[in-house]
Amino acid sequence: MSGTTAAGASVNRAVHAGFVLTMAVYVAAFASTYASLVATWGRTGTFEYAYLIFPVCAVLVWGRRAWLARVAAEPRPRALVLALGLGGLWLVGAASRINLFQHVAVVAIWPVLIYVFYGRAVARVLAFPMGYVLFAIPFGNFMVEPLQTVTAHLSVFALGFTDVPVFMSGHMIDTPVSAWHVAEACSGIKFFVATTAFGVLYAYLFYQSLHRRLIFIAASMIVPIIANGLRVFFTILIGEYFGLEYATGTDHAIFGWQFFGTVLVLLFLAGWPWHEPPPRPPAAAAADRPVAGRRAIVVTALAMVVIIVPAVWFGVASAMAHAADRTAPTLPQTLAGKKANDTGPWDGPGMPLASERPHVSRVYGESQGAIRVDYVRLAPDDAADRVHDEQRWQVLRQGSAALKGDAAPTFRRLELQRRNASQRWEIWSVARIGDRWLNPGPMLRAWQALYMLFGQSGDVAVLRLAQASAAAADDDAALVDMARAAVEAVERERS
Repeated sequence: MSGTTAAGASVNRAVHAGFVLTMAVYVAAFASTYASLVATWGRTGTFEYAYLIFPVCAVLVWGRRAWLARVAAEPRPRALVLALGLGGLWLVGAASRINLFQHVAVVAIWPVLIYVFYGRAVARVLAFPMGYVLFAIPFGNFMVEPLQTVTAHLSVFALGFTDVPVFMSGHMIDTPVSAWHVAEACSGIKFFVATTAFGVLYAYLFYQSLHRRLIFIAASMIVPIIANGLRVFFTILIGEYFGLEYATGTDHAIFGWQFFGTVLVLLFLAGWPWHEPPPRPPAAAAADRPVAGRRAIVVTALAMVVIIVPAVWFGVASAMAHAADRTAPTLPQTLAGKKANDTGPWDGPGMPLASERPHVSRVYGESQGAIRVDYVRLAPDDAADRVHDEQRWQVLRQGSAALKGDAAPTFRRLELQRRNASQRWEIWSVARIGDRWLNPGPMLRAWQALYMLFGQSGDVAVLRLAQASAAAADDDAALVDMARAAVEAVERERS
């Protein structure tokens, strides 16, 4: 962005230097979050297209240089409130371990700081690149299950036009040759998000009218869904008529990529006849409005403070929180009139821990009516809602069990069944942070984040009771008494 006067050019150089310096410091301060962002792109394969987003945006900015040369930088210090808001979002995400919040913050900071340093005129010129960078945020996995459902229905609908008998239950499709499962990998989420991202780019580059852009973007979202349904349909047909060995394995993967690549090319070719020529840059340079160079320096200094505060705050608060003493918890020899019996083998669900933490388990009572009590203190970065091994046990029912009393906690109640077996267990769990008993879930995570943000330990104690489901159904009062006694034992230990 070059001005028509030497003063304007000097100011622009000061703004450029301030922006580059600020972003360099920001990337260095939040390097771990950027590393997490890149790792997320490649972890599942769903967001691999995002590796191209920042380079594409850089090319788009370069392509707008003729327009940028005709507008002057006008720093807007007041817009730093947007950067401050993103810093708060990152801080909440870091404290509560919500990666999406952190990723939104470190991606959205780029267009925000462009607006802060260069002002409204430049932001107007760079509106699309500034918005397109948001496609680098790995977001959309929530659509996997709906896409599985749509894909299953579309494939079964297409099979209705053939002579292949078919029955669908959920995401399972039964045909004479085999039972087909529309798994998460078959949902088409990868193709959907990538096609949408590149469809938006295509619409921007090759159309100028808004209605043409919106139509092509809508097509970019609808076509991959239909195409994925057809891919599953063709896969089932191949298995039915040529054998399962041609419909699964490496051939299946190669067919999928070839099919989607062909669909993408056809989509772009179909949109080409309606393309419009790109606009031409302004013929004459606009009048430059130089601003004081001191203003660029002030904006840079303020931006540095705003972007560094969240990282420093979190670093100090996290260090204070992790410095808390986590001594080993204890459970008494007798609870609710039942003596501890820790010698026999335990065949019920254990309590998985992400890392080694102070943890005690005791079994009270004899035979089928025995109740196992787990008491574990977690660190702020441990998941308090993981009270069973999800690989080995599935949840049949869930609810809550409230103990009587004003300060009595409410336990989360789960009925589990061992996978591929008939064994069932009743699990009651409750968490404690500070002086609060909370049901494991979003509120616990919110309180944990709040404690950490203010330098407190965020130390969570999880109390879990497990009993064979048949015994719990026969005498639910035993679990109630044991839960009340365990809570009282924990209260005594903390007092």
